Amino acid sequence: MVAPWGDSSSVGRKQLLQLIVLHTAWLMGSGQLHYSVPEESQHGTFVGRIAQDLGLEVDELMPRMFRMESEDHGDSFEVNVQNGILFVNSRIDREELCAKSPLCSVHLEVIVDKPLRVFHVEVEIKDINDNSPVFLASKQSLSVAESMLPGTRFPLKGASDADVGVNAQLKYKLNSTEYFVIEEKINDQQSVSLALVLNKPLDREKIPVHRLVLTATDGGQPELTGTVHLEITVMDANDNAPVFNQSVYKVKLLENVADGTLVIHLNATDLDEGTNKEITYSFSNNVPSNIFSIQSDTGEIRVKGKVDFEDINMYNVEIEAKDRGSPPLSGHCTILIEILDVNDNAPEMSLKSMLVPLPEDSSPGAVVALISISDKDSGSNGQVSCSLWPTGLPFKLVPTFKNYYSLVLAELVDREQVAEYGLVVVAQDQGVPSLSASSSLVVPISDVNDNAPAFAQPFYTVFVKENNPPGAHIFTMSASDPDVAENALVSYWLDEKLWSLSSYISVHSESGKIYALQSLDYEEMKLLEFQVRAKDAGLPSLCSNVTVQVFVVDDNDNDPTVSGQGEAPVKLVVPVMAGHLVSKIHALDADSGYNAWLRYELHELTSGPWQVGLYSGEISTRRALNEAEGSSSHSLLVLVKDHGKPPRSVTTTLSVSLVPNTQMFHDDVHLPRMGGGSGPLVDNVNIYLIIAICSVSSLFLLAVILYVVQRFHRQAEETMVYGPGTATLVCASEVGSWSYSNRHSHILAGVSGEAGAKSDLMVFSPNIPVFAENGDVGIMTEVVPNSSGQRGIQRKIFDMVVPWRDYSVRKQLLQLVLLHTAWMVGSGQLHYSVPEESQHGTFVGRIAQDLGLEVSELVPRMFRIVSKEHKDYLEVNVQNGILFVNSRMDREELCSKNPVCAIHLEVIVDNPMRIFHVDVEIADINDNAPVFSASEENLSILESRLAGSVFPLEGALDADVGTNAQLTYHLSPSDHFMLDFQRSSEDNSLGFVITKPLDREDISVHRLLLTATDGGQPVLTGTVQLVITVLDVNDNPPVFNQSVYKVQMLENASLGTSVVKLNATDVDDGINRDITYSIRSVIPPKSSTMFRIDPNTGQILLNNELDYEDTNSYEIRAEATDKSAYPLSGHCKVLIEILDVNDNIPEVSVTFLLVPVAEDSSLGTVVASISVSDRDSGVNGQVTCSLWPTVLPFKLVSTYKNYYSLVLAESLDREEMSEYRLVVTAQDQGTPSLSASSSLVVPIGDVNDNAPAFPQPSYTVFVKENNPPGAHVFTVSALDPDLGENALVSYWLDEKLWSLSSYISVHSESGKVYALQPLDYEEVKLLEFQVRAKDSGFPPLCGNVTIQVFVVDENDNVPAVSRPEEVSLALLVAPVLAGHVVGKVHALDADSGYNAWLRYELHEATRGPWRVGLYSGEISTTRALDEMEGSSSQSVLVLVKDHGKPALSTTATLSVSFVASTQVIHRDAHLPRMGGSPKPLVDNVNVYLIVAICSVSSLFLLVIIVYMALRCQCQPKEPVMYGPGTATLVCASEVGSWSYSNRHSHILAAASGEPGAKNDLMVFSPGIPSIVENGKQQDLLCATVSALSELFYYAYLCYNICVYNFHLFYF
Repeated sequence: MVAPWGDSSSVGRKQLLQLIVLHTAWLMGSGQLHYSVPEESQHGTFVGRIAQDLGLEVDELMPRMFRMESEDHGDSFEVNVQNGILFVNSRIDREELCAKSPLCSVHLEVIVDKPLRVFHVEVEIKDINDNSPVFLASKQSLSVAESMLPGTRFPLKGASDADVGVNAQLKYKLNSTEYFVIEEKINDQQSVSLALVLNKPLDREKIPVHRLVLTATDGGQPELTGTVHLEITVMDANDNAPVFNQSVYKVKLLENVADGTLVIHLNATDLDEGTNKEITYSFSNNVPSNIFSIQSDTGEIRVKGKVDFEDINMYNVEIEAKDRGSPPLSGHCTILIEILDVNDNAPEMSLKSMLVPLPEDSSPGAVVALISISDKDSGSNGQVSCSLWPTGLPFKLVPTFKNYYSLVLAELVDREQVAEYGLVVVAQDQGVPSLSASSSLVVPISDVNDNAPAFAQPFYTVFVKENNPPGAHIFTMSASDPDVAENALVSYWLDEKLWSLSSYISVHSESGKIYALQSLDYEEMKLLEFQVRAKDAGLPSLCSNVTVQVFVVDDNDNDPTVSGQGEAPVKLVVPVMAGHLVSKIHALDADSGYNAWLRYELHELTSGPWQVGLYSGEISTRRALNEAEGSSSHSLLVLVKDHGKPPRSVTTTLSVSLVPNTQMFHDDVHLPRMGGGSGPLVDNVNIYLIIAICSVSSLFLLAVILYVVQRFHRQAEETMVYGPGTATLVCASEVGSWSYSNRHSHILAGVSGEAGAKSDLMVFSPNIPVFAENGDVGIMTEVVPNSSGQRGIQRKIFDMVVPWRDYSVRKQLLQLVLLHTAWMVGSGQLHYSVPEESQHGTFVGRIAQDLGLEVSELVPRMFRIVSKEHKDYLEVNVQNGILFVNSRMDREELCSKNPVCAIHLEVIVDNPMRIFHVDVEIADINDNAPVFSASEENLSILESRLAGSVFPLEGALDADVGTNAQLTYHLSPSDHFMLDFQRSSEDNSLGFVITKPLDREDISVHRLLLTATDGGQPVLTGTVQLVITVLDVNDNPPVFNQSVYKVQMLENASLGTSVVKLNATDVDDGINRDITYSIRSVIPPKSSTMFRIDPNTGQILLNNELDYEDTNSYEIRAEATDKSAYPLSGHCKVLIEILDVNDNIPEVSVTFLLVPVAEDSSLGTVVASISVSDRDSGVNGQVTCSLWPTVLPFKLVSTYKNYYSLVLAESLDREEMSEYRLVVTAQDQGTPSLSASSSLVVPIGDVNDNAPAFPQPSYTVFVKENNPPGAHVFTVSALDPDLGENALVSYWLDEKLWSLSSYISVHSESGKVYALQPLDYEEVKLLEFQVRAKDSGFPPLCGNVTIQVFVVDENDNVPAVSRPEEVSLALLVAPVLAGHVVGKVHALDADSGYNAWLRYELHEATRGPWRVGLYSGEISTTRALDEMEGSSSQSVLVLVKDHGKPALSTTATLSVSFVASTQVIHRDAHLPRMGGSPKPLVDNVNVYLIVAICSVSSLFLLVIIVYMALRCQCQPKEPVMYGPGTATLVCASEVGSWSYSNRHSHILAAASGEPGAKNDLMVFSPGIPSIVENGKQQDLLCATVSALSELFYYAYLCYNICVYNFHLFYF
């Protein structure tokens, strides 16, 4: 601001002019201030008077919020706002800020407000010489071969200086030395290449290491220096081969040693230095890689895999020690590794042959099996002994040949005792610890027919019922033969030598079933006895026989017969006593046993006074007979029945005549006199039966006694046992069938004299010894009963023995013994020899004759040869017994280098089985020529090797053995080489020696022929071509065809693009001529991975993406190195210039953003400062800026270079648009053009220009009465479209009109309205007040709203009965009709609505003949009452109840007195007469109510008409809403709660006279217009309408109250 001078008008014009000039100067030259300051300036260093230079007054810096910003350089500078001076705030390092850039400046932005302005200031940082030259390392090491020639250049890495200009110009100096000088070259780009040049030949033995100091000095003042130490190592030439301290090493090694076990530690030395002295060890011959490994660095040979003595017991290992020179030199030695055996192999068993099954009649010594035992171990570890387990078996092992054993029979075997033997053959070696193996053998015994069929019993007893059908099966014979197969196949037949029974009995030959050919009759034949013979199918066959007794069992097939039937009647003289014997029935039955046991019964019709003995047949009297029963005759019918199944019977009739005692009669001679004296009770037949029974019993008792005595006196040594053991009881069942076992028993049935008694008489038959067919006693077995009563173990008593009297038998046995002895002594000793490669059919030997076998018995005895591993090389002609060659045999294939090669044969013959062992030796012939491992062997020798140097060669191999494998060697003539061959007992060494120095330029390759000759006949030879290459010495470094390459590349070149192809040549040969290319360094160093080079072709390729903006030029120092062990190298430089392309999108950066922007900001206000940049150069970096969308109230104004200001172009209103989204687009001028955009969000700051507003002008609230104090009844909310504090609304109660603070309070923040005390509907029905809302803006703005709080009634008042004294007593004159009104109960309720709607009920206890109107309260009669019920009084209890929830009630009592019509009644003035004339229903009060209702209704109708007319004509001049909209129906629910909305409604409940009826009268209040706070008057007509509407509202409310009270009063 400028101080005013002159009058006010001139001052204004002057100030305006100054502002215009200042603005013009700002637009044209803003940001052109330029200062400079040296780097490393101290804090507070003066830079410039920035306020003065910008035209700003110092005293306005603070008010205008002067500030300075720098994008990248933080707080390097600061401004003192007290004096406007720019000074250095912190240390400034030019190298840190700008690196090697020649121009370094800091850009500052100066910003002031009121109005907002931006200034641009640049401060240049001047360089000072504050950095010394620095080498990349304090020490550089070089390796130079001592053979290098003077003049050879070795590039060095120069020093770098972080300064620029003269301060960075360097010069170099090397300390004094006669061997090296320093060389500096300046190229076209003024860059310096530094190299160390060899000035004098080197000698490693004199000075192995040269230590120099290189100093770099810059051009600044004062001068600064930097040094690096050069350590030059002279490398040795590889002219000494490694030498072992022994030429032959001998080692012994146990087999199965663990992996990693050390075998030997070799040591070789090399007199050279460096890599020429470093030695690597390796195997030079074909050593199994899975057995041994060698440590290439230490020379340790260790076990790698499994060492197995049985596989290879000696290893001949050739070792080569090679240095790491180029070319490498090597030395050789031999290691003889002897493998020692350990016992690590268990014996192995192989079953060569086995003769099974073994006949049970084989003689002892018979060979059962041939077992081969082998052990891969040697010595005692391979010695195997063989044993048999278990030891008690009838077999033994007999050694035959070497490790062959025969399993022979040691004792006789019996298949019937043991049918199969399980053997375990155990082989155990003699090693420590001992190892064993076992094999299980099963030897089955084959059957010989040495057992005849045997029956289980010597004889059998068979019981067959008579009357069997012809051909019926009656029994089955079974003979067992312990033999098997055909020897146990038994056939049966009937022996008819004694008598012929073929007409009665037949036997099935295979099954042994016995059939009855005809029906048997017990009465004709009771017993059949015959012999059955059994014969096996063996050869010869054996027989046995058995006796069979067939008892015919009686069947009940005969009826009883009565003897004496048809005799004269029996006369009985009466009287007689009870039990008097009258007569006896005699009956017989041809059957026997139970079938012949008879019983007697009287028929029921003829029983009378008679009875008959059940088994005796005696007829006697049952009771006494007197004379009165005389002169009568009785016929007795007697039934005679046997006990058979089914029983058979017969009847007989006996006539008994009763004769009185006085009557005379004549006796007949043949008719016994009955009824006289007692006849004999026992007749002749009975006497004979008694005698027979006694005799049989005596004989049975005598037999039992003799049997017992004989059993106790039997001697144990008797060879024959006649008793079968414990007898088995055999019983006859009641059904007539018989049970029996292996014991033989006969049964007889005896009948005692007692009724129902029965006894079984048992008789046992003795065992009859079995006789053989020839009459001798056969083989018997003793049956020993065990505890269970069954057969025990059979013990053989004796057996048949083969007769020894035959001489031929003894002779054959002697021959067998001699043959067995000869076999055991000399078996397997046959030895033959045959040359290898023999033709098929070549004669080997007469093997049958040499083994003592007849040619004729070769085929019958199944002559055969077996070879374990050698297949069918040999065969035998069984026609002549000659062994011949069957197929080609190659000794080398069979036995390799083994000196002895033989095929082991096993010759086996059967009947009897014999085994012979034959060895056939394969003789070697000279059929293999010496063979070298390769047809050509290449060797490389340095031309610098001295005469006398020895070079080992690998000899030839001959697969033959002996003299055929003894080799001699011969070398073709040569002036430079001779053969060196040394033969020893352990090993042969072969090599060649240099006899004359080599010259690669004269002869570069020598070709010689080495010949190996064996000692066989004819002589065979093998050759190998030796190609000896003379290697060149590396004495020429590679040279590039250009020292400097210049290349231009576009920065968008793709990866892999070729930059340049380098070319270097080397005049040396071999690997000394092979060149590899590499990149030694890249400038700048940070781009070391930017390029890569193909090491073989020298092609430099782009490895990473180029960026012109990052680096616009590169310097590559390339190196070409040959592949010598001491490589030499050449160097060149590649200068790469990067060309810019438009590949960078412009960058948009918002340096500052002044947000939010106040909505009352003036036009031209700066909102943001935007910086636009493009890293490209030229037209690619020229950028234009634009704004989108274009219709926004902002614009972009260019300020300084690529700086733009976003300024306000139009007025703002936050309530219309609270935020603007802008897109700033920057576009460059390149091809193709690139663009970038940045989005800005400009929020608009709020200004308090809006007052709080309520959604409605008024609210209606319904609150139930009796609320708790402090209850929340409503919440008001006002909205303010402003933000922040401007929208922060507070509330309070406006008490200007009336004070309601004791009833209502409003929360200032939330707007919640609270009722401070309980409300009573009966006291207060409406509370109306105003709530005001005020925001927190400056200045604050206010709004208000009207709230009407209607108190909703609750059922809290009990109904009250009015005029109880008037209705307490009522007189009723009888008679009356039904429905006669007696009285009425008047009750009121202080509540309203349903809560005041009353109903009346009679108490159940006083119901009687009365009833009450549900809603009217009128009490009337339910039936007609006559005079008979007069002169009595009744109390009627009425219950009055409202409809509230919960319902409240009260009671009223009415006393009713009955008065007869004839009775005089005195009236009381105060007692109404009930039952008389009815009281008028309409009184004065009702008339008044009717008049009032009609008046109010007329007034209401008039107001409605006027209101509608005025409403149609009234047009509001201000946007004021008079009504809240469509009214909302408000209903009273049955529970007494009210539902409401934002519309105002009041409800009154009116009850009709009908029970259960309910009407809700709805009245809607008009919307009251809000009064505008600013006091503007409304239109007079609209105000009048509003007043009339409010008047109508209150009038209608009074009308409803009147109607409601009328209902209460009347009803």
